[in-house]
Amino acid sequence: MKTLYEEIQRHGGKAAPCLVKHLRASGITDWPELTKANLHELRDELRRTVAPNSVKTYAAELRAILGRFEDELTLPKDWRTIFQAKAERPVKTYITPEELKRLEAVETRNGEEEIVRVQSLLEAYTGARVSDIMRFTSENIADGYLTYTSQKTSVTATVPVSEKTMGWIEYAQSHKEDEPGSLVQRNRIIRRLLKRAGVNATTKVYKGGKELTGEKWEFCSSHSFRISAATNMAAAGASLTDIRFTLGHTSEAMSSRYIAAGRPNLSAKALAYFR
Repeated sequence: MKTLYEEIQRHGGKAAPCLVKHLRASGITDWPELTKANLHELRDELRRTVAPNSVKTYAAELRAILGRFEDELTLPKDWRTIFQAKAERPVKTYITPEELKRLEAVETRNGEEEIVRVQSLLEAYTGARVSDIMRFTSENIADGYLTYTSQKTSVTATVPVSEKTMGWIEYAQSHKEDEPGSLVQRNRIIRRLLKRAGVNATTKVYKGGKELTGEKWEFCSSHSFRISAATNMAAAGASLTDIRFTLGHTSEAMSSRYIAAGRPNLSAKALAYFR
């Protein structure tokens, strides 16, 4: 039996390149890492980043490939059903402007924590994906604005940036070697940093078919920072059009899905209706 990636390339057809990409992002590099936790991480990663029909396609391909080698592997007991669970909206936990300030001030303990902290802040303050952030250079910045074309959507985004943000971009460019090796590692570091920063407000979410209550940091991930960018902009009065072009989305409908439920930004006249 060849490596997991090799078998996916052999049997995965057109879905193989994307399957390998998302497996790698979820921390799955070979057969022993097909644990229940990592497969759940893969499922959530797919639901966050690709269309529902594509999730079904990738899941079906992966089930077929794993089924070929089921007798030779030690797989989780319910591995076939992990991707068949009823689709639910991803948990939308966002970090408020005040909590972001706490993250700015938090003490990091190694290079890996610092690059994750910087990249997360850049996601929150520019709305860009990490994959785009790592491609930024000084040539992307002119007259206080950052302009780049999203790798994923090919949409050009233009975002105002501060001196502080420009400093983070420079740091991210010069410390690429410190990046964590997988999305699983990144998310663990993010939660550790947010816990250290005191992002611990009691939070209730619906996940895995259950209502869960805990401290906010427990429910945060890399995706939380782009959600924060959209949600905090909306709370400050930005239009969906502005949010769309800041986050590099192809439609306003996509941008609206990034806005977490929060206190509405109602006018005085609208507030008077309720009072």
